[in-house]
Amino acid sequence: MKTKLILLILFGGFLFFSCSKYPPSTVRLTEDLVVYTKYDTSIKFNQFTTYSIVDSIGYISQSNGKKDSGWLPNADAQPILNQIKQNMNSRGYLLVNKNQNPNLGINVVVVKNINVQVYYPGWYWEYPGYYPPWYWGGGSYYYPYYPAYITSYASGTLMIDMVDRKNVTPDGKMYIRWNAYIRALLTGDHTMAQIQTSIDQAFKQTKAFPQ
Repeated sequence: MKTKLILLILFGGFLFFSCSKYPPSTVRLTEDLVVYTKYDTSIKFNQFTTYSIVDSIGYISQSNGKKDSGWLPNADAQPILNQIKQNMNSRGYLLVNKNQNPNLGINVVVVKNINVQVYYPGWYWEYPGYYPPWYWGGGSYYYPYYPAYITSYASGTLMIDMVDRKNVTPDGKMYIRWNAYIRALLTGDHTMAQIQTSIDQAFKQTKAFPQ
């Protein structure tokens, strides 16, 4: 899979494309802080009662054509994971161990230093640093809806995927019921408090979740 793609995405009769360049930090607009979320409108989220979340956050990076992947330092990863847990817990979901057959699995990954025009949804699934479907006991991931996609620039983008482990198909397909992209929050220009506030916003703006 190529890591740098320029795609023309045709969906719902509209053609999306971008040729814009990312401005330097001195002239960036507040769009850096935009939180994108999408979810499966056909599912009732109150049917889920338990969840598990990954215990570390992978990163995917590319610089000068060289791919790299690894893990965020624990000091950066844990406040992010804890904020996700806090939002899940406050909505009535019970955190359990992955081996206790949770209804939901939550994956978290960060993209660092990759310039893109448009990335198609789910492009990062096959990268080291992103937990594969067999981590959650399935054979593949699948979006039952057209998910959010990233445009223009994706440095430091935090991606959260919510995997449905309750309704796995006979062939091992697991649906991504919700995903959030929090763009450019790990570039060094934003505080951890801002990152955590943006995570709160991702949950708050998803009206399908128990509030």
